[in-house]
Amino acid sequence: MAPLANSLVEYSDSDSDSPPPAKVTKTTHPIPVTNQSPTSTSKRPKASSSNSLPPLPSRFHDLYAVAPRLGQQDDPSLHGGRKRSIPHVQGNWPTHIFIEWHLSRLEFDVLNDAYHTASTITAEAGVKLESHLKSDLGSEQPLHLSLSKPNVLTTVQREGFLELLTDRLDKTRIKPFSVEFTGLEFVSNNDRTRWFFVLGATKGEDAQLTRLLQLANHTFEAFEQPPLYAENGDKLDGFHVSLAWSLTEPDKNTKARVFEALKKHACWDKIFGKREVERLKLAIDAIKVKVGNVVHIIELGKKEKQGEAGNSKKRRASYDIHEKRTT
Repeated sequence: MAPLANSLVEYSDSDSDSPPPAKVTKTTHPIPVTNQSPTSTSKRPKASSSNSLPPLPSRFHDLYAVAPRLGQQDDPSLHGGRKRSIPHVQGNWPTHIFIEWHLSRLEFDVLNDAYHTASTITAEAGVKLESHLKSDLGSEQPLHLSLSKPNVLTTVQREGFLELLTDRLDKTRIKPFSVEFTGLEFVSNNDRTRWFFVLGATKGEDAQLTRLLQLANHTFEAFEQPPLYAENGDKLDGFHVSLAWSLTEPDKNTKARVFEALKKHACWDKIFGKREVERLKLAIDAIKVKVGNVVHIIELGKKEKQGEAGNSKKRRASYDIHEKRTT
């Protein structure tokens, strides 16, 4: 299997990089529809008893986007051995642009099968894979496709950054779209302190994902922050969704065993089916911007939706006037 282009990726190595958490998040626009694969028809099972609870809405994850702060100093023992890539500094706000994927039951089961297949084989080689599909408490959680590095803004830059990003996104007129997946791979962060088991993603029709990345890169560059996948200004690929992470890199033989086992597993065809209707897809209708522990949602195609709504109202008003004049 060909490796993903530009495999080295930047990740925040701690879940508590941000300033003291606020209780409630803010959004730049109304809550978008939850990302789900357009080919998924499976629904979550109904509650089996009066004590069963329905699934949490996707908005709930934004309310508690950051784990409780356990200390100001970096202590890897509090984060499974992970180290912060961005030291905590009062007045600095770690900022990350990403696409969030809330999995349907079918999608979760398929990707969880891929994770368990890989983790079973790596464990035999002494490499422990930690899942991104579930939290430390065992609850299902959304996956992410990054559109930026975990950069840093100052307090006075936050509002201007969000305004510039929103304005530029509105002007692109990028409508909701979906991406498919190209393969599974192990990649590392820049410091080679963590390795990730990832699902490579396409750029979408008309390279919409690349356009979003360029927009994110240019906005961060305006605030003197580095871009993602653009070391020489032309590497605008490497898109992926991380399924799991490890502090140790599997050796070549272990990786080969993982990919060989996955290709024989039923989950492979469900992810990369030969026919389009069989393939797993990520539907994208918004991007999210996490500034500190506050998550902002920016919908795609918002201006066009507003324009269509306005035109509809005008047509209706014109029709009403015509009716009054002819009756």
